[in-house]
Amino acid sequence: MNTNDQSALVARSKCYLQLGEPAKALQDAETALLLDKSNIRAIYQKAEALYYLGQFEHSLMFFHRGLRLRPELASFRLGVQKTQEAIENTIGSNAKNQPPPAQKKPPKVDKPKSAKKPVLSREELDKRAARRLLGDLYVDKEYLENLLKHPDLKKADDNSEGISEFAKDAINFLNNRQEFWRQQKPCTSLNSKKINGNNGGLPRW
Repeated sequence: MNTNDQSALVARSKCYLQLGEPAKALQDAETALLLDKSNIRAIYQKAEALYYLGQFEHSLMFFHRGLRLRPELASFRLGVQKTQEAIENTIGSNAKNQPPPAQKKPPKVDKPKSAKKPVLSREELDKRAARRLLGDLYVDKEYLENLLKHPDLKKADDNSEGISEFAKDAINFLNNRQEFWRQQKPCTSLNSKKINGNNGGLPRW
């Protein structure tokens, strides 16, 4: 082949691209441009060969050069577009592969020393357990227990039907209910309604 034949060089460059040999296609396109640097077909072939070689920046430069010379040709506009997209995709993938910047460790902040929880007595623990189990009924039980400790209760018993006995019966009833609920659902709070005398609750006074 005549190496001075620009048309033949451009045609062979195109064939090399179709055969998947962009390096040889680039060589023929550059040879044609040495003969005529304004050969529009050779410029296009060089831009295409550079694109398939992955040299997108150089490819974009030659697509722009051809677009300036022949702005009416859609092939150069499409070449600019696809090359710009390839560059953007390459930059984006490189950014994803880069490790994230090291983050500075926040300064240590001394945590305030929490006050030690007071050690609860056995009596207080029992009260809390009863409160969880009896729910609203615990208030009644506490009232009755305080009532039995009242110094004037003995005088009231002498002048009435024995209030202390009724109070003790009610407390025993609540203790039995508490034990029953403890066996059913240990340490579970029961927000039950107050039990009255009509449904097996506190005995009437």
